[in-house]
Amino acid sequence: MGAIAFWSLCRSRPEAPSIPASPFPSHHACHRGKADRKLGRAEGEASMKSTKRVEKIIRPKPVSEVVLERLRSDIVNNVFALGEKISEAQLSELYNVTKAPIRAAYIRLEAEGLIEIRAQSGTFVFKPTAHELQALAELRIALELEAISLSMQRNLAVLQREVGKIYEKMVVRAQSGSIDEYRKLDTSLHLLFVKSADSPFLEETFVSKVNSRFAALRTRFSEQPRHVENSLAEHRGLRDAIADADISKVQSLLRQHISYSQVYYASLMQN
Repeated sequence: MGAIAFWSLCRSRPEAPSIPASPFPSHHACHRGKADRKLGRAEGEASMKSTKRVEKIIRPKPVSEVVLERLRSDIVNNVFALGEKISEAQLSELYNVTKAPIRAAYIRLEAEGLIEIRAQSGTFVFKPTAHELQALAELRIALELEAISLSMQRNLAVLQREVGKIYEKMVVRAQSGSIDEYRKLDTSLHLLFVKSADSPFLEETFVSKVNSRFAALRTRFSEQPRHVENSLAEHRGLRDAIADADISKVQSLLRQHISYSQVYYASLMQN
């Protein structure tokens, strides 16, 4: 076959039919689509998180916790007198709850030393003897002196700032005669000494064995203007020593402050 005839034959052959595009996406396109959708969802969720301000649902406290906090507060704030007998029936009616949460509160408050359960006699609000008060003050001195030392080593700047704030509020409350608020600030200040130590077991022991009982005594025996004046002066000395970062001076002043409180409370309890 000649060259011209071969060329003509090649030109006359029909072209191969084109394959139409598949109506389904390719494997790679599927993966790209999924990735795009995930990215879109992520961006949408991020946008929602940045724009939505939805308040979280706060679960109500169990009744046992509410009763515990209320009874503790009522003892600390002198609703029930030192040594007063309290009963499950009385508190159940007063708080409008069953006796079960009262019993649960009794267990916790007995461990904290705020109540005393006597076999065959009943349950009584604590009323320390002079010897018990001394022992309680000794425990408080041991815990607070160690706590304030740790606080000044670990969180000095925060301690200095917060002590200054609380002291200024104490001055205002003392000058206005708001003794109840002054006492609460006094309790908050000493609790700050302990919390700033970042020592969980020390804090747990202080809160469970010391804090509530001294708060209860403070509520009952810190009303006289002379005592408030003396208390304010002692706290001013503590504030200044903390501001000077003088640990040994702070510990010395704190020991004197707690010892004075113990003697003062004991003298009033004897009257």
